[in-house]
Amino acid sequence: MAVREIPNNMFFTNVKHIIDSGNSVELRIKGTSMYPTLLNGKHKVVLIPYQKQYLQVGSIALFEYENKYILHRLKLVNGNQLVFQGDNLPSVREHVEEGNIVGIVEYIISPDGKITDCKKRRFFIKSKLWLPICQRYLWFIRKMKCFFIKAFAYKNQKGWNKE
Repeated sequence: MAVREIPNNMFFTNVKHIIDSGNSVELRIKGTSMYPTLLNGKHKVVLIPYQKQYLQVGSIALFEYENKYILHRLKLVNGNQLVFQGDNLPSVREHVEEGNIVGIVEYIISPDGKITDCKKRRFFIKSKLWLPICQRYLWFIRKMKCFFIKAFAYKNQKGWNKE
């Protein structure tokens, strides 16, 4: 079976039409902004049409932001503004309005076929407990990576790698 790539905006415009017609859509994840919750190319999500009762802090939603379609977690509701953030992007937040939401993640399908229901209370409790730990771990790994890169660059600058 031949694989044909199409531009993201064209793809997500079609996804939006399908969801707007009341149907759900299954998508394979592309990108690392939701790591470790969603692994690039391995996890799938099932999106359902936006319904206000399913959107709460901790929900994952697909929304349009600055002419791009993004799948991130809802962090904060500030009046009419919804604040989304990727699990792997501690300093980047998107402020969107309710009308920009395309769909909400109903299920996450892991590479081994396990299905997680994202509307159940357990999903939100688990996210609140382990997500801060994972984010601190990722922060630590980034700091260590920067340290070793700087140390290696300094070592090479001084010519210490000559035998």
